[in-house]
Amino acid sequence: MSIVLASTDFWEDMEVWSNGLQKAMPEMDIKVYPDDGDVNEVEFAVVWKHPRGILKKYPNLKAILSLGAGVDHIISDPDLPEGLPIIRLVDKKLTHEMCLHALHWVLHFHSGQYLYRSQQLKRQWIQQSSIQTEDRTIGIMGLGNIGRSIGELLVTQSFNVIGWGANQKSSLTDIKYYYGQDQLSDFLGRTNILINVLPLTSGTTNIITKKELSLLPKDSFIINIGRGGIINEDDLLTLLSEGYIKAAALDVFTQEPLPENNSLWDHPSVYITPHIAGQSNPNSAGQTISENIYRIQKGELPYPIYSRTNGY
Repeated sequence: MSIVLASTDFWEDMEVWSNGLQKAMPEMDIKVYPDDGDVNEVEFAVVWKHPRGILKKYPNLKAILSLGAGVDHIISDPDLPEGLPIIRLVDKKLTHEMCLHALHWVLHFHSGQYLYRSQQLKRQWIQQSSIQTEDRTIGIMGLGNIGRSIGELLVTQSFNVIGWGANQKSSLTDIKYYYGQDQLSDFLGRTNILINVLPLTSGTTNIITKKELSLLPKDSFIINIGRGGIINEDDLLTLLSEGYIKAAALDVFTQEPLPENNSLWDHPSVYITPHIAGQSNPNSAGQTISENIYRIQKGELPYPIYSRTNGY
């Protein structure tokens, strides 16, 4: 048997990823597409934005594993083989990177660094008044593994943290949880810094429009590290330009790479990063992926399996 690695994004890093997987699974034959060898021997595909249509080449494929937290790059393939489990990547290093990215922007906005940068450019010496962390409410949309980890980190910094998700969850220590459309407005009305880590599904697409953004208290902040398409970009720009939303740190966008003519680039209150909030670590991710492959080989269920019903 063999494992094929395939990506249109990581070509320059494929050797690093291959080495990471080989280190975790020294007995396995790791192939890098298009040098995939005998297609009949390929039983596992490990991919990130793979070339469309290639997965149907492998008649003995048992599972498709993502090199990142999301799987929309997999399920968007119109020639995706049916009936195969798709395994999301839940890796401690990736989660840690997401937590650090979220913490960076929370502190940037909370401590007024965005104001001091603007003042520096104008040579202004103005000491802004401070807000205590316990008086700042951070609202996290998406309380899965990553969202919950971000929330727990922020709690240790004495922020008031609340969360929202589509479905009811069991009790969350130190994080008040809201769920469903009926509780969304209540959640948003209490949120000073909104962090989105929701997956993109039919239920979350365009879930935050001008109507929902207007429910946030004036001078709130947005941090989007989930997926583009969840927060309506045109509506966000409108409220930023009107001064209702103070600033936004955006790592994900409806169209990626972000087109050069997109107005988000030029807005003085928008901070753009190129989808780097949670970059996978080849060694750590390789170990996590190998554990799932070994589970499948032993007849056990890998974790977590993408649910087509839930959309994540």
